[in-house]
Amino acid sequence: MRAVLLHEFGGADKLVYEESAPEPMVDSGEVKVRVRACALNHLDIWVRNGIPAYQTPLPHILGSDIAGEVAEVGPGVTDWRPGDLVVIYPVISCGQCRFCRTGRENLCVQVQVIGAHRAGGYAEYIVVPARNL
Repeated sequence: MRAVLLHEFGGADKLVYEESAPEPMVDSGEVKVRVRACALNHLDIWVRNGIPAYQTPLPHILGSDIAGEVAEVGPGVTDWRPGDLVVIYPVISCGQCRFCRTGRENLCVQVQVIGAHRAGGYAEYIVVPARNL
């Protein structure tokens, strides 16, 4: 899979184009999306510069504002089909904590942001929970 990876924190010169990045595998409740567009967000710059709050693992794929086409659905996914056009909501909540159970997912104690805590959209494919479409 083609992707742009960050191997060390710093400026834009630290971004590396790769043609053989591992393609993500879809699991239960997840959807694989073929990325058609990914916007540059200021979050990408913060993460690239190594803001400690994100604890971003390296190498890393940036990109949180993503649109694309469903390529594959995992077991248990019934609302989406290959070919559907989608926009990805970048905040992934646990769905189990007291905040998530009361509809305040933005306060989730295990919140993750696509492109900061987990692989983002500077790649051909991304896998996300189906509820994030």
